[in-house]
Amino acid sequence: MPKNKITLDHIAHHNARRMAFFLNGVDDELVEIPFHWREMKMADHIRAACKFVSTTAKTPLTITVYFCDSYADATDIAKANALPTTAHAKWSINGDLMYLIESEDTEKLTDVLSFFAGRE
Repeated sequence: MPKNKITLDHIAHHNARRMAFFLNGVDDELVEIPFHWREMKMADHIRAACKFVSTTAKTPLTITVYFCDSYADATDIAKANALPTTAHAKWSINGDLMYLIESEDTEKLTDVLSFFAGRE
């Protein structure tokens, strides 16, 4: 039984339902938190965004999702905002969805990143 029952009905993007599927497949219990994505560089190319944090994990997990118009826009937004790529933070793109995964648990970070990239 999934720990999450996330819906992204408040996001008007054709991939909102697909991203909800991915988020619901994460092992950690997630809760959505507010953040100020409209202040980012190239925010006019972001249709919507959401940010989730784990609520019960020993090692917290943060997932930020950006709903863009295209793969090219997502790439440009990531570069313009210098999204981090470190041992504890990695971003990736799946079509017009860009996501940033953050966790001190590098195995968890890699698992979530792989899950988001490789499952439909």
